[in-house]
Amino acid sequence: MTVQAPKKTPGFRLPKDTLRFVLLCIQALIFLAPLYWMVTTAFKTDGDAIAQPVQWFPANPTLENFNIILNTPDANILRWAWNSLFTSVAYTVAHLFVACLTAYPFARMKFKGREQWFWFLLASMMIPNIVTLIPLYIMMIDFNWIDSYHVLIWPGVANVFGVFMMRQFFSSIPVELEEAARLDGANSLVIFFRILLPLSVPALVTLGVFSFLGAWNNYLWPQFMVHGDMLTLPVGIGNFTMRYGIEYGKLMAGATITAIPVLLVYVFAQKYIEQGMTLTGLKE
Repeated sequence: MTVQAPKKTPGFRLPKDTLRFVLLCIQALIFLAPLYWMVTTAFKTDGDAIAQPVQWFPANPTLENFNIILNTPDANILRWAWNSLFTSVAYTVAHLFVACLTAYPFARMKFKGREQWFWFLLASMMIPNIVTLIPLYIMMIDFNWIDSYHVLIWPGVANVFGVFMMRQFFSSIPVELEEAARLDGANSLVIFFRILLPLSVPALVTLGVFSFLGAWNNYLWPQFMVHGDMLTLPVGIGNFTMRYGIEYGKLMAGATITAIPVLLVYVFAQKYIEQGMTLTGLKE
């Protein structure tokens, strides 16, 4: 007769790399603390928002800040939200199209000066955007694009970061797939649209999310280029809440409204973002 040893009940075990786990938790708290402060302050009264000592949780929660932001006649929230949504989506689609078409020759085609042109494009990323603000503003006046959707979409479509990211991803796709397609009679456009793009969905979604977030959160460019009903949501809420001084409750309520769409975009695209960031830049 054999006696079976009692089964061990699984207990709490620390991760193997405890230090890494602790550091990641600290990093998560650092990143989440401003978000928590923004949301909780949005539900505070004006007095509680600046009270000392600091209130980490609203003592008297209220929706008054959101009510003022959404219902004040001076704040055309729906129009501003539409402006931001339309221009961000249009910019994202245009940027993905241009970035992919530009990255494909740099990744697959051989032509004289390919590497030199690519490094020249990368070097242009070192130029601060503020340097080109005045020349671009003069160009927008000449094009008669001030206070129009065009000024919020087209000037930033040729973004070098997107070209670099898609070029790296295209380079990681095995060349044998392209060679097999050419043996079957496919030309470069067929290979691009039917082979490379379907295999690049994670990278496309990742770049699309980055582009959407960049366009949605852009503050400096719309601040100078559009006015009135053509304002985007971040600029419109920012200007409105600071018109009569800094009221932190209303400011954080506006910031919370502005942050909701981008958080939803990231939540739904998180899986593809992780795949894209993992695979981008890897080669055979």
